[in-house]
Amino acid sequence: MGPPRKNFWLWGIWGRRIIKKPFLTQKVDAKIRNIVIGNSFIIALQEDGSLVSWGEDKGGCLGLGSERQTCAEPQKIQNIQGKVIDVQYGAHHVLALTNKGQVWAWGQNDNGQLGAGDTGARFEPALVESLGDEAVKQIIAFQSSSFALTKNGTVYAWGKNQDGELALDTENPRVFRPEPMISLRDQPVDKLEIKGKTIIAYVDLAPELTGEDQVGGFNESLGAPKEGALARSSLDAEEREVFEGVDLMRKVYDNTQEWWIYLLDIRHGMPYEDNPTQKDAETDRKQDEDQCSALQLDMHVSIEKLEEACYEIDKLIRSAKAQIVEIRHKKGTKNVNFMLSMFIDDCKLRAEKIRRTITSRALMDLKRAAAQNPPVMVSDMKKDSEVKRLNQANDQLQRTLQEVRRRPTFDVFTRELQQSLVETIESKLQVHETQIECIKAGKKAADPINAPLRTIKERWGALKHFSIFNLYQECILRGQKYNFGSDDEMLAWLVKHSDSRIDQIIHIDKDQMVSRDSMVPALCYELLVENAELRKMCNTYQLKVLLMRGAKGKATT
Repeated sequence: MGPPRKNFWLWGIWGRRIIKKPFLTQKVDAKIRNIVIGNSFIIALQEDGSLVSWGEDKGGCLGLGSERQTCAEPQKIQNIQGKVIDVQYGAHHVLALTNKGQVWAWGQNDNGQLGAGDTGARFEPALVESLGDEAVKQIIAFQSSSFALTKNGTVYAWGKNQDGELALDTENPRVFRPEPMISLRDQPVDKLEIKGKTIIAYVDLAPELTGEDQVGGFNESLGAPKEGALARSSLDAEEREVFEGVDLMRKVYDNTQEWWIYLLDIRHGMPYEDNPTQKDAETDRKQDEDQCSALQLDMHVSIEKLEEACYEIDKLIRSAKAQIVEIRHKKGTKNVNFMLSMFIDDCKLRAEKIRRTITSRALMDLKRAAAQNPPVMVSDMKKDSEVKRLNQANDQLQRTLQEVRRRPTFDVFTRELQQSLVETIESKLQVHETQIECIKAGKKAADPINAPLRTIKERWGALKHFSIFNLYQECILRGQKYNFGSDDEMLAWLVKHSDSRIDQIIHIDKDQMVSRDSMVPALCYELLVENAELRKMCNTYQLKVLLMRGAKGKATT
């Protein structure tokens, strides 16, 4: 057997990991039609209609049986009869559709989302028998709910229905078997689609766009002359190049203008109109019917909508880059390249603004969550029950603190916002610890220095986690392999990633006025910072030693 095929690139946020450099997975020795990806596992649909899975999932989503909850290499999922043509992943369950129109399900089943009539989890695929002889042509796994569309246009729904999200004529919070959506029977459905947290059922679906009707679509290469048009011309070679360049400029301009209109329709990521003296009624775009400004949209639209807008803008960037590659060997393309480059830069700035907004709103939500804990009154300082309540509040704050530190930051603003929020939560934790010590002081069992020392202990523990070995082990244990050109390149990435996480911890301790407690000797903080710097030096030393060993090994061979 030869080496595994190159399957797909992967980057972005995967579970608790942030993948900033795309890596190429080479796990499956077959062509892949589709994949689903969970927090720590992947399922791939192969060309022959079989499924393979790898990674880790304790809820049964691997589909390999109750004894195989961890699998480093792809293993075939058994028991499915027929070829799988589609696979869908909800919150914690998986649906598969075969060419026989049958639906198979496995994973968690606490809301009946597997359609088996009970709430027991399934660690292997199980046929959704309640669909009977219905020929299903489309499936959707949406959070803890499931939907199936049959060939006759009937939609079946089952699973979580606590907020009525199944749209069935029932108030049961959980539906354990597929039930037809009676409200849709008057209009047969052609297709189901998820938009954010909304499900759409098309009843009069237009055919898919083809050719030049697509965004960035062309029937012929850009810049290519119309058949026989220039060939019949008596122009010499130089004049022909000029006319070809003009024709190319026209085509690219028309296409870029379509992209620009599409970009404006996305709306999110556009500049804010914060300077009324620069407004021009003749050139500025008219405000939309909802009368919402760009700032209001960024603050109140759903996170899913912002992520969808960022995805659409990324598609425009890829299309424009592909067009640059297509015309790079054409003559007279200087102005064309300049126009496309400006369009790409505008798209990148809009996408960067959306990502900054998403991160800022996530941090603000975490800040509001941290502010839910009520303060302790002075009159409560002698109540033993307050110690228990404060400890519970600290547990919640610790979880929020971990979420804040895990959030990715894309620029200086979001990084500083993250650091300020970390300082705020740590200060609140320290206040709670001090209050606990004050309550204990009434029983002569308190030490006022314990509370601030716990903060140093927390930061020390966080530093120990971000080591090269721990990062490497985390990648291996979760079945995650990066496609580095060499071991040296992989080690250099691990060093850079570890140092970056360490810097986020020690950056806070440099603020002597806000982040340091006056009751703790400054030496403790200095030792913490010194330990972090030594860890970074150790990372660099390991990298240099291994690089030297590799160079000597190549010299001897």
